[in-house]
Amino acid sequence: MDETTKENFYSLYLKILEVQYQYSSRRWTIATFFFSISFAVIGFSYQNNTSQVPLIIQQLTGIFIYWFSYYLFVRLNNYNQFLRHYLKKMEEKDSFCFDFQTKTQEWMKQNKSHKISSTKMLGYFGILYTIIIIISWLFIY
Repeated sequence: MDETTKENFYSLYLKILEVQYQYSSRRWTIATFFFSISFAVIGFSYQNNTSQVPLIIQQLTGIFIYWFSYYLFVRLNNYNQFLRHYLKKMEEKDSFCFDFQTKTQEWMKQNKSHKISSTKMLGYFGILYTIIIIISWLFIY
């Protein structure tokens, strides 16, 4: 690879890395916004006894919003995973000096505290969240 090609390659890598981090931040911002709305709807449903809308409808709406936000998180995470994979492929090319994605992936696999991904944790919490709401219906109705 000549120097100009290397510089372009490095520049492209850094630009993709920047986009990947911005996208990851945006993904969490969007998901947190919708998760917060879900929790607010559920919390409001327990506070507001004079509402015209039945409690079960309010809580189903809160659960729906949670699962909608989870779906958005997964969709946005898929694109983020693609960018990480692309960066890793760039790192594997001969004579490329960056190895950030490769080292990060190796560390995450070796570190025992990171065995469950954020996506799985949000999915498990969503299942628990849904079950708790359904159990609360048994005591209310």
